[in-house]
Amino acid sequence: MRRRYKPYPFFSPTSLLSSLLRRRRRRHRSGATTAGERHGLRRINLDGLRWRVFDAKGQVTILLLVPMVLGRLASQIAVVLQGKDKPTYAPHVENGDMCVVLNAKDISVTGRKMTDKIYYWHTGYIGHLKERRLKDQMEKDPTEVIRKAVMRMLPRNRLRDDRDRKLRIFSGNEHPFHDRPLEPFMMPRRQVREMRPRARRALLRAQKKEQDRAAAASTKDEENAKNAKSEITA
Repeated sequence: MRRRYKPYPFFSPTSLLSSLLRRRRRRHRSGATTAGERHGLRRINLDGLRWRVFDAKGQVTILLLVPMVLGRLASQIAVVLQGKDKPTYAPHVENGDMCVVLNAKDISVTGRKMTDKIYYWHTGYIGHLKERRLKDQMEKDPTEVIRKAVMRMLPRNRLRDDRDRKLRIFSGNEHPFHDRPLEPFMMPRRQVREMRPRARRALLRAQKKEQDRAAAASTKDEENAKNAKSEITA
């Protein structure tokens, strides 16, 4: 005998609206009226957490505004979300800080990533592989670009959802957390690896060869000028 499965229940628009209203009344009855609770901070234990602010537009130095590159910004946010900048870091404990990212629309990328980088996703139907370039995604939702870059740097474990809740990204400079003790995050200096001795010697040889070539060309030009001058006087 063939087994019959129960059909999915049918939800009418009125039942959905009534359930939403009941949920809203329940939330107001429980006292969820503060700004933090309205923005989904009830699930996060905010005791002892710092509020770090990342400006995707760039970092102002003594002389000029240094643009913020997507990869460097995402790596620093991932470090703060995991709590790796604290002496109490443990891979199984969630003690990362809150991260507020501003000016997501002003993020910069290197090379030709704006046109060459492609995001792929599948709808589940046969042949429905979708793609979108980074330039189009920046026009549609620039916050999703930073979120994808950060979340793909985090380990896939149970702490992933909590870290995602601690990441708040805004396309502009406006945010609803003015009542929190915000701390601007200063990007550390970029650590460039020293050149290996063999590569340094090759670079010095190439520079010396180029200098000798330029010196030989200049002496040859002077000799030609002298010969031309002597021919004119003769």
